[in-house]
Amino acid sequence: MSINTLARVFTPHGNIVYTANDFRQTLRIVFAGMIALSISTFYNTSYGVFYVVYPIMLLSLVPVFNRHVAKQFVFSASLNCIEMVIIIGYLSQWPLIMTLVVFALYVMRFRFMSQGPLFLFGSMGVVCQSVMLNFMSYPTTNWHTLLFSNVEASIMAVCLSALMNYLLPDVEPRKPPPLIEKNAARVRHESLLSGTVATMIFVVFQISDLSDSLSALMAGVLILFPMHYRGAVMSSLWRVVGVVLGCLYILVMQLVLYDHSSHMILMMPLIGLGLAFGARLHVMEKVGAGVGFASITTIGIMFGQNMHPDGDLVFSDLYRIVSVTVALVATLTLVFLVHLFLNLFEPTRYVIREP
Repeated sequence: MSINTLARVFTPHGNIVYTANDFRQTLRIVFAGMIALSISTFYNTSYGVFYVVYPIMLLSLVPVFNRHVAKQFVFSASLNCIEMVIIIGYLSQWPLIMTLVVFALYVMRFRFMSQGPLFLFGSMGVVCQSVMLNFMSYPTTNWHTLLFSNVEASIMAVCLSALMNYLLPDVEPRKPPPLIEKNAARVRHESLLSGTVATMIFVVFQISDLSDSLSALMAGVLILFPMHYRGAVMSSLWRVVGVVLGCLYILVMQLVLYDHSSHMILMMPLIGLGLAFGARLHVMEKVGAGVGFASITTIGIMFGQNMHPDGDLVFSDLYRIVSVTVALVATLTLVFLVHLFLNLFEPTRYVIREP
């Protein structure tokens, strides 16, 4: 079957734009996700979620690959490891100072995202920092394994992205995304809003025993990526729908596989099919972290955490749907309150000037 025949299968009808480049990006996401999941499962990695989610995020959020992208991704992961050792290893005995340092790092990374050129460095730093702070807060966590897994998974994600872009290159050159002009007040508003709420999420996960709520943590952090209130509302709606779709698909997989779920040869095609439909939806939406992105990251998180269809995925699915919904409602409430507070002051007021 030729690649053109496959393209017709995945091409939607109507006025929805789905270009040849979109189809190539869909294939890159699917194949990278399946390869990463196979490697993680075969070696039974301790933090498989890094190995599975990082390639999916890189290939989904960045449709091109170059040296600038690779340096941002790897340097962000390496810098995060150093920061986590300092924060958890030396500052954990002073909770207030540790929280202030975490807040400063969040604000700095969201500022990079708001300004644009270092968006990938900032966004991956936010994700790495949130996940690693959560893992390292538990006494049973092996720091060496966690830090090594984070760096190794980042390097593997870059290698898979380079390989997929080499084997499945774009058909035509992509146009750079349009530049968004932002004044200083808007940049301050976005970085302080997102950094403050992210720090509040960090405090909640430090105080509460939420070691099994990685999906909720990721959901709360990812809806901050638009960095303003209206964007967070839309992102939360997309996240809920995507998580529900991903969880329902995993339940269908369990019903189809039943007693044969331990066979990788049978499981991987179905996982690939779920990634394919989620990735196809993602590239058609063209909104960044939308419904499709939420569905493929849900599949990656669940199977990356060494959970397989022969386990109790019914409880896992329901738990994730409920925990994600609760986390999103709580996060949106915080975003709204901080948004109102920052808009009280002229230097941090969010105002979009019409051209």
